[in-house]
Order: sequence, then structure tokens, then C-alpha cells
Amino acid sequence: GKGEREADYAMGSTITSRSWRILDGEETHIVQLRHNNVSGRRVLLIDGKVVTNSLKIMDAEENMRFRIGSKSGVVMIRIQYFSFTYECRYEGQPVPEMTFDIRDHEEKEYSCTIPSVSIRTVNGKKVAVFRVEMTCDGKTETFNKRYRDFATFDAYLRGGFDGHHLLQNLPHLPPKQVYLLTDHFSKPFLSERRKQLEMYVNKLVKVPKVVTNPDFVAFFTKRQRTRSEGKRNNGQLDSKSSNPSGDNSNKKGETDEYEDMYAHASASAPEGEGMVDINFDKD
Repeated sequence: GKGEREADYAMGSTITSRSWRILDGEETHIVQLRHNNVSGRRVLLIDGKVVTNSLKIMDAEENMRFRIGSKSGVVMIRIQYFSFTYECRYEGQPVPEMTFDIRDHEEKEYSCTIPSVSIRTVNGKKVAVFRVEMTCDGKTETFNKRYRDFATFDAYLRGGFDGHHLLQNLPHLPPKQVYLLTDHFSKPFLSERRKQLEMYVNKLVKVPKVVTNPDFVAFFTKRQRTRSEGKRNNGQLDSKSSNPSGDNSNKKGETDEYEDMYAHASASAPEGEGMVDINFDKD
């Protein structure tokens, strides 16, 4: 059913994201809204799974209703003057939005290194996959990310800070380079991009509210699902759909990784031919 569909959408820089943490007894649930202010696309997710996907040709107000077990809630989109407001209610009670709630504050110490990159040919196309090592509380996890994964993540994260004063504190993602003018697979280019991405993440984790943002948690959390679950993907929204992790495994007997933004991080990069690993000396 649509409640089980995964959200794997690159909605662009026009997205506004809002997140609410619902405490229901001993369970915690995350409600997320993604709203493309230009196209009118709205996507409501509960714990990373799409429960409502709507498109308003003339962007308008809407009540997006949801259920968690036997209990009900609603995310209300309203127009106030020339901007939108967002409110979540659960069982009739208002729920504070995570980024704007000063009480919702739990920080952890993170550090990032990107020691190497793999150049692979996937479906006839050359791709660069960075090995990202994230350390928190003395534990290091390894992720394989393409630049486009970071671009999708950055768009979602910025959407979560839209309208908040901390938005101006977020570092900028290293800019895209024109393919015709730059060799994207030369060691000097990849070395510079590695350093820029590493610097980007290490600056990012120092901004308050970032490491508890659901999209940050998703990007740096590993979860797996079976191949049959991996086939349930409802495609794209407003622009090219891409797996934010870029990490699909199709070998028999192996598991596919979650492709939704809530839990899309992965331990293995796409399989390909002609793999070349480049290791960088720390500088």
C-alpha cells in the first residue's frame, strides 16, 4: 500500500521540510512534510514511509491526515499573506516542530573523514563513489556516497531550516562543475572535491539542530531491507528521481538498501566494472 512506499525524491532547492517528533507511550515517531513551493507537490512521511502524496496545481491550503496505530493526526498547511505556515496536531493536541522547538535539543559530537574514492562503470556510465567515515561517540561507520547523494541531502536539510535563523549558518555544498570544462575523474579534481565534502560535513555537524535533524540521521544511518521490499518504489516527484545513497545491490541472496531519504544510507556502493580505487594521503 502507499503507506509502505519509500520516499526517494529529489524535489529541488524549492522544498520546505518540517518535522515533528511524536511521543506515544514508549514509542517515538517522526512525522515529516516535504512541500515543493513551486510545483505544489506535498509528501507526508511517517518514520520515513510515504503516507500521503498530493499535487496541488494551484498551490493551496490542505489538511494532510494520518494515523499511527489507532490514533490520528493531521498536518495543516495554511497560507498567511504570501507564505505558508505548517502545524501538526496529534489526537487534537499541537506538536512542536523539531527545528523551531528550543526544547528539542540533543547534540552529539561527530567527525568526518573521506579517505578514498572508487571510480566505477555502472550501466555504461562512469561514477565516482566516496568512502565516507563518520565517527560519533568513539564509533565509526562507513558509507559510500556519490556527489548527487550529498546534493539531495543538502536540499532536504536546507528545507528543514527554511525560515529559521540557523539557515544562514549552514555551510554551502561544494558547487557542481561543468563536465565539458572539468575532468571529473582526475585525481586532482577528486582530491579537491574530497577535501571540500569533508570540510562541508565537519562544518555542518557544528551547527545546532543539524545532527538531530531526521534527514541527517537518515543520511548517516544504515538500514537494510529485502530485495522484494526494494522493488516497492513509486518513482519520482518533480525532477529526476535518484537513490540518494546511490547504493543499490542486485546480487541474488543479498539485500537492497533502503532508498527513502529517512534511511537510505548504505554500506556498499553500486556494483560496476573497471573499478579503480584512489586513496588520498592526509593533507
